[in-house]
Amino acid sequence: MPLLHTRELDAHTLLGVWLLDEEPAALRALLPAHLIPDESLQLAHPRRQREWLASRTLTYQLLQHFTDKPLPLLRDPTGKPMFDGAHFQLSITHSPRMAAVILSEKYEVGIDIELVSAKALRVADKFLTDREKVFTADDEQQTCLYWSAKETLYKMYSQKRLIFKENLLVEPPQGSENNLLLGHVITDNFSKLYQIHHEVLHNHVLTYSVDR
Repeated sequence: MPLLHTRELDAHTLLGVWLLDEEPAALRALLPAHLIPDESLQLAHPRRQREWLASRTLTYQLLQHFTDKPLPLLRDPTGKPMFDGAHFQLSITHSPRMAAVILSEKYEVGIDIELVSAKALRVADKFLTDREKVFTADDEQQTCLYWSAKETLYKMYSQKRLIFKENLLVEPPQGSENNLLLGHVITDNFSKLYQIHHEVLHNHVLTYSVDR
């Protein structure tokens, strides 16, 4: 199986990354049948099926580190994934080539993965402030990194109606940590700072945050 790795971020939190090489049928065989929606998934494009199945397979592999129960995976009213009747915190992300999951029994978590491409540069004005453009310097990978970091912030806040350019701000930390960014979620009635970890895997930018 193309499971790249699972990683213990702390005693309560796991991260997993999966490289999407299998066909949907092979991934389907890895999940219990009662966890797979029939009609809606069958109608989806094979690429979308593969992304959905790989991310769910990875989710349940991580869950087995904490419990043997095959908890139903649902979504709350904001669209955030959640386990029915359990207190675990979960975030899922995928691209056509990779899937990543972060799961914690204690902390709020968020994760995002983005293929490094010129697309981020073309739409940078929609999500980067002038200050953030100084940090990204029209660099393709850095711009994708800030895009991904803002997606992770969006998931950490877990509410809708956020404007990436106004409510989600990102900058480097004041120090020597090369794999960290600082993220700030600001709304009319909310303000909070987050640490965002990042790395590059197979030409993808991966960002994640654990609210300890």
